[in-house]
Amino acid sequence: MEPLSEENSRMLLLNRVFGFVHGCPPQLEDVMTEILKKCHGSPLAVITIASLLASEERSLKGWVSIRDYLGAQSATNPTLEEMKSILNLSYMHLPAHFRACFLYLGMYAEDCEILRDDLIRQWIAEGFIISLHVQDLEDVGRSYFNELVNRSMIQPYKNVDGKVCCKVHDMMLDLILSKCVEDNFISVAYNYEGMARLHSRKHKVRRLCMTSIVGDGATYGPTIVASLSQVRSFTMLGNSMPPLVLFKYLRVLKIDQGRARGDEETRDLTAISQLFQLRYFQVLGPYPIKLPSELQGLVYLETLDIPDACPKTIPSDIVHLSRLSYLNVWMEEGLPELIGNMKALRSLRISNSWVIHHSMQGIMGLGELTNLRELMIEVGPLEKPELDALVWSIGRLCNLKHLQILGLCSKGDNQLGSLSNPFQHLEELHVSSLNFCRVPIWMGGLHCLRILDLRVEETSTEEVYLLVGLPSLVNLIFKPSHIPKERAMLDTGLFPVLEYLEFWSQQDVMGYLGFEAGAMPNLQFLTVHFIKEWGGSIPVGMEHLSRLQEILLKEAYSDDAIVSMFRNALSAHRNRPSVEHWSGKREEVVRV
Repeated sequence: MEPLSEENSRMLLLNRVFGFVHGCPPQLEDVMTEILKKCHGSPLAVITIASLLASEERSLKGWVSIRDYLGAQSATNPTLEEMKSILNLSYMHLPAHFRACFLYLGMYAEDCEILRDDLIRQWIAEGFIISLHVQDLEDVGRSYFNELVNRSMIQPYKNVDGKVCCKVHDMMLDLILSKCVEDNFISVAYNYEGMARLHSRKHKVRRLCMTSIVGDGATYGPTIVASLSQVRSFTMLGNSMPPLVLFKYLRVLKIDQGRARGDEETRDLTAISQLFQLRYFQVLGPYPIKLPSELQGLVYLETLDIPDACPKTIPSDIVHLSRLSYLNVWMEEGLPELIGNMKALRSLRISNSWVIHHSMQGIMGLGELTNLRELMIEVGPLEKPELDALVWSIGRLCNLKHLQILGLCSKGDNQLGSLSNPFQHLEELHVSSLNFCRVPIWMGGLHCLRILDLRVEETSTEEVYLLVGLPSLVNLIFKPSHIPKERAMLDTGLFPVLEYLEFWSQQDVMGYLGFEAGAMPNLQFLTVHFIKEWGGSIPVGMEHLSRLQEILLKEAYSDDAIVSMFRNALSAHRNRPSVEHWSGKREEVVRV
């Protein structure tokens, strides 16, 4: 990355610390200039030091102490060492309760996708999150995450699924790993010999991250056995690991088996039933696993996350885990009959093979889980009584923030469309597997909704207007089976924050959409699906979409003329948006 100019460095720091409205107080001008000189225009250094200054009191004494520290560190050190000093200073200024959360990132492999909510669940299992006022621990954890973002210790982003993640700059990761060694916070071993060396030291190994051990039949002497019993958090990257029974007091267990599917035998994990202190259990990777016949001895278990690995069966006594708040599993049997007992559940993600029906008792029990914030359920071809029971149960979940229903598309209307003002806190709604006859009236009142994926049999301009005023809607995937002949002209003030619109239908939808000046002021990405042959028209008013960056055209046949018409219509657009053409026959995306 190119170094920043002196002026750009100054503007970046001023904006981060004081905002554009306010300038730097005169008494801080000189010391600010001296601090910036130590950054040598490095974007990471400027951003980090600016975030540090923004988190401190704006006092001359505090700023002078930071300047003096950097001056003492850099008097004899080269620029690289100055950069390390700046990062170390940011770490030293972290409040104590944030440091453990920050160092815990050392448990992840380099360039690994770090999901925010999953990271927070591990922080909670480790005991890093403390709430003195009976505040929700996950909310406190998000405030910790946001504070690390504000201090530029981590960089947030959204993955392809729209989930909030974070990454760590290489130099920041070097700092984390060095502090982990210095403080004996995390130990890393790459083979059996490395593990033996770790356990030969005087320091106890509390958190251990390992890759596959060469030689699964390695023997473990008394020293290693005694040391492993002290491990509280264990991450295994690969397909060979020490016997789980050696980890007597384990709280966090993560197993990442890799993504490539091979002919590996079923991994036997029945020994987890003996890990009585276990709070967090995750298995990633597509290989089959075997769980113990009983889980109810894991009385502290809060997270059970095995989204890809397919256990042959889920122990029926899972419904007795009173502290379980996050459950993400593949269940061929469908919902447990006594799932209504699991009152602590906040997130429930159930996948199954679509041909298996959920029991009516399990479906009705789902409605008892009123603490749920997230529900993802994959269903098979339910009969109408089961489908009606499912939507009745879902309608009772008044605290839901995320709802996703997957599976085979049902025919006709369903009772979910006739509910009365449900889901007042809903932020994400994915229900395109259910056919609604019309846009449900209650959707117009979802003021917190950010993401909507919806299928309807028929629509009208009036029904579209139920959605256009949603104040928080950022992402809309709208799938009407039939559209009216009249053009829907979207005018000023509609969809005020929408950034992504995906519109598709069995009919030619090109002539249906129209945009007046001021419509969709934040729209950046437009995707249009149409299955029947193109009628020769395109949406009018696209030049009014002032922030448009990209249009993706999806169709079942190839026609270069449509690309040319879009390109011509957008030729005068100030952003010069790209046009991408996808054909189901060619199975490729072509950038024009």
